[in-house]
Amino acid sequence: MRIRSRAVRVLMAAALLAGGLTATTGTLATAAPNAVQSCLGTAKPFSTTYAEPHFRWPRSGSVTATSSCNDINVKPVGLVWVSTCFLPTSGGTYCNGWHEIKPGTWGLAATDVLDGTKFYLQFYNAVSSDGYVAY
Repeated sequence: MRIRSRAVRVLMAAALLAGGLTATTGTLATAAPNAVQSCLGTAKPFSTTYAEPHFRWPRSGSVTATSSCNDINVKPVGLVWVSTCFLPTSGGTYCNGWHEIKPGTWGLAATDVLDGTKFYLQFYNAVSSDGYVAY
C-alpha cells in the first residue's frame, strides 16, 4: 500500500512538471513566430539598379539595419543570388557570400546584423530584380 501511494505521488508530480514544461514551451514557440512576423511586417519594396559589376539595392549609398529585425531578409519576385555588403565605421567594405533565394519566399541575405549597421545588397543576376526586403 505504501509503495502504491508513493508511486502515485511521484507520477502526479511528474505529470504536473510535464504540464508546466509543455505550457512554457508553447509560450516560447508562439513568441518566435511573432518576432519573425513583426520583422517581416516592416518589409519595404526594392528594385535593383545595375552598378558595375552587379545589380544592387539601394540605387546608391546604403541603408541602416534597424531593431525590427535581427537578420536581413529578402523576398524576391524571381530567383536571385544576393550578397550583403557592410560598411564598417572603420572604413572599407566587406561583402558576405552569395545566398540563393527562390522566388516568392523569404530568404536570409545576412544573419545576426547589429542595429545601426550600414549595408547594401548586391544581386548576381542577368536582369534587374524586384521584391521586398526587411532589415
